[in-house]
Amino acid sequence: MAPIEILNLQKREVDLEFLRKVASKLLKNEDKEISIVLVDEKKIRQLNKKFRREDKSTDVLAFPLGGEFISTRDLLGEVIISVESAQKEAKKRNHSLKEEIVLLLIHGNLNLKGYDDKRKEEKELMRKKEREILMSLGIREDIV
Repeated sequence: MAPIEILNLQKREVDLEFLRKVASKLLKNEDKEISIVLVDEKKIRQLNKKFRREDKSTDVLAFPLGGEFISTRDLLGEVIISVESAQKEAKKRNHSLKEEIVLLLIHGNLNLKGYDDKRKEEKELMRKKEREILMSLGIREDIV
């Protein structure tokens, strides 16, 4: 099983073991490592400004880390989730924080694998893929 690192840098309670299980299933057929970092809105805004030059909060950021070098070829990347933003979105969309965080982890994982949601066609493909993954995990697909 691929190593999964989770770093919780925010104050809300999150089921880290469940998150680890989901990440493990996402990487089931791959020999890749992933890092998941849970942050607050202030931190994700700082990261978004620094790395994407967007001075605003977001719900998830994904940074691919793999490469051809021996030291990085097993790294898929890092997914950074704003738990504060996830809580707001979960409330707005009438589902649980746990479901929203899983959706953001799936979204970030797809970003690491090259999927994007900047254009309409790409966004539709990504949403379809998110629903497929949710179904395979036995999680309500209508949260997408």
